[in-house]
Amino acid sequence: MTEFERQRLLTDALVYEGQQHWLHYRHIEQERNQFLGFFFTLLVAIVGFFVAISARAPDWPVLAMGLTAMAALLGLISLLIFASVRKFGAALGVYDRDIARIRASLFPPVRAGQTHLAADQPETGMQPAILHRVFDPQFASEVIIGTFGAVAFGLQQFVAVTTLLSDEFTPGQRIVACALAAASIAGVCSGAVVWLRHGNR
Repeated sequence: MTEFERQRLLTDALVYEGQQHWLHYRHIEQERNQFLGFFFTLLVAIVGFFVAISARAPDWPVLAMGLTAMAALLGLISLLIFASVRKFGAALGVYDRDIARIRASLFPPVRAGQTHLAADQPETGMQPAILHRVFDPQFASEVIIGTFGAVAFGLQQFVAVTTLLSDEFTPGQRIVACALAAASIAGVCSGAVVWLRHGNR
């Protein structure tokens, strides 16, 4: 086998690997978007269900119990979807590095920091890293899900504190509210562990 044939086989192998990486990358992006779609669908359903309950609640304690129950459900969904989206981001980060490696192998840099495929970047008022972070779909997905999860967590803690400070609530309602709040605290701690474990993608 000549050197030219060897290089041709190597190039074909790199092109094929790059194509497979790109297909897998797009597949994971679609799964992330599907999870976001599920999240917003469930969010709308939860809000609609709570509005229906609030219209028929006879008093504030019953309404507060419905609020903390809906917040607990939203918090659980947010935690599970956040963990999944975070794992998708970790996988996409691996594919990003591999695709960059394949491109660097196929197109040796013309000069430091630029390849044959790269165009001159326009000057912007923001640092490239900050600009990339602001418009990163993975970062936006995590912020959206995390924000709703934080709101649900705050609502549960508010209801739990209210049940302890107000005489309107029965002992059973206090137990339920505090148990859901404690469960949400455990969920937030688990989410923090997931964040730290997959922080460096």
